Amino acid sequence: MKIGVIGTRGFPNIQGGIETHCMELYTRIASLSDYEIIVYRRKPYLNSTNKNPNFKNIRFVDFFVPKNKYFETFLHSFFSTIHALFQGYDIVHYHNTGPGFFMPILKLTKAKIIFSYHNISYTQKKWNRFAKRFLLSSEIISITNSDFIIFVSEVVKNEIEKHYVVNKCKVLFNGVRLATRSVTSEYIESLGLEKQKYILGVGRFLEEKGFDYLIRAFKKVNIQEYKLVIVGDTDYPTNYSKKLKSFAKENDVILTGYIRGEELNQIFSFAKLFVISSFEEGLPISLLEAMSYNIDVLASNIPANLQIDLNQDDYFTVGDENVLAESIKRKLSLNNERNYKEILIKKFNWDIICTETINIFENVVTSDSPVSGRNRLK
Repeated sequence: MKIGVIGTRGFPNIQGGIETHCMELYTRIASLSDYEIIVYRRKPYLNSTNKNPNFKNIRFVDFFVPKNKYFETFLHSFFSTIHALFQGYDIVHYHNTGPGFFMPILKLTKAKIIFSYHNISYTQKKWNRFAKRFLLSSEIISITNSDFIIFVSEVVKNEIEKHYVVNKCKVLFNGVRLATRSVTSEYIESLGLEKQKYILGVGRFLEEKGFDYLIRAFKKVNIQEYKLVIVGDTDYPTNYSKKLKSFAKENDVILTGYIRGEELNQIFSFAKLFVISSFEEGLPISLLEAMSYNIDVLASNIPANLQIDLNQDDYFTVGDENVLAESIKRKLSLNNERNYKEILIKKFNWDIICTETINIFENVVTSDSPVSGRNRLK
């Protein structure tokens, strides 16, 4: 079977939830099957560490597109889809709605289309009115032209089913690897951090992540022996990201930028508390990663986080910096020993997700049922 993958910046060592998802999923599929997997990547995100990786049964097709908030995904998806038109794919697997705008082109081929819906993009504050309309149009095209839809979140599935009749779909959560804690601490010490004496947040510098009110809440806690560390950055400088960096500096918050490998391992390994303050998520891989290190957590009480089914006192009212401050103070006063292994293995297991995805691929390719009419607007 020959499979094309469209909708990711690429992997390995490229920051992003979809990028992590694709890395974990396709490397496993390739190791368990004889599928030929072709992943379309974006050249601006490639460097000496990831340009020429060697994975079994996976090869990469790289296109240059300028880094641009509005046109990068559009152009890359167009180039990738046109290339896919001539490759004789059995399946083309699209990730999220923006790339799906070009799905109808592939109706000229034998390829079956699988669509993984990660999060609802057109509600995000970073987009202007035109971009939101485009993403909504792309959603309609993606859902009505897919042969099968994979939702990575029950929340996204439930929202979509309010507006569409979706006949062939399944929820397959994001997964996470069980972490091995670092035994060295040189990196965190280089940042002026002590073990178990800092609070951690991870994500892109977008309004939806709520890092600004996390900083305000941390300031209100006023416990001098703890520091706040935020891992991440922005792909495209925005007014919000510039203000956030300035605000963080004013309040002695440590910003690491994008980190990976041993540096990221150390940051997770020695954190006292992980906080996810997001207003919107699909299913947050960063929270699952924190849980894989058995870190005590605080999560905003949005539906995407609630579906992970943490303890009641692990949640706080989203956007309320006063409640968050009190929750942080309470958590820091405790010595909670957490063990999430059972829930991670049961619900967020990449090996199970991989096997179920292979089953979907096999069933879709062998199905003779007509494509049209499977998904209809209500």
